[in-house]
Amino acid sequence: MMRSAPMALVALFAAGLTFSAARSALRRSFGSALIHAGFACVMAGWLLGRVAERTSTEERPAVGSMAMIAGDVSDKLWGGLYLTNYVGRVPFTVKLEQFFVDHYDPNDQDRDAGRMPPVREYRSRVTISEPGQDPYVVNVRVNHPARVQGYHIYQMSWGQSTDASGQPVTYTVLQFIRDPGLPVVYAGFVVLFVGILLFAAKVWRASGRPEPGEVPR
Repeated sequence: MMRSAPMALVALFAAGLTFSAARSALRRSFGSALIHAGFACVMAGWLLGRVAERTSTEERPAVGSMAMIAGDVSDKLWGGLYLTNYVGRVPFTVKLEQFFVDHYDPNDQDRDAGRMPPVREYRSRVTISEPGQDPYVVNVRVNHPARVQGYHIYQMSWGQSTDASGQPVTYTVLQFIRDPGLPVVYAGFVVLFVGILLFAAKVWRASGRPEPGEVPR
């Protein structure tokens, strides 16, 4: 919903929530203040990410992908449906050492049907080379991205194709996202959660019930 909203409107909402948080804090309603501040932080983080995306350049792209087979080395990012649109370069190089597809142990039904068991995990083992530093190896897994110089490297997808000589190859697609607002979004969720706890405790006290662990009088 926020992605489809104009940035100016989101900024206006964030400013209003910040004002409401300040008013609630002055009234010593800290639960309400933190709830409003948490929502404001989430919106501010989203705005930072969108600004980074809109100011993206070839020297500092915000979003792009690499399709690689084992042995490929690249610092170029591509976009579009078939990754044919050049986006820019990242300030480090990535070498795909190996791509792994791990399956669950086959059961009797899989053996009888002669089929492969379901995929448990797929991951890319890559070597990262940053200027002035020794290369190092990281594993990029689904939901476990690598973090390099402000970029999150995600295991996006994989597939099978053929190389120039017609031999079958397995390729991996890594997605690179630079989002400086992400830490602000995470901080906003933490603040929001604390605010909800404080607000719930206040409602509990107002109901006249003892709080958990409190001995009733």
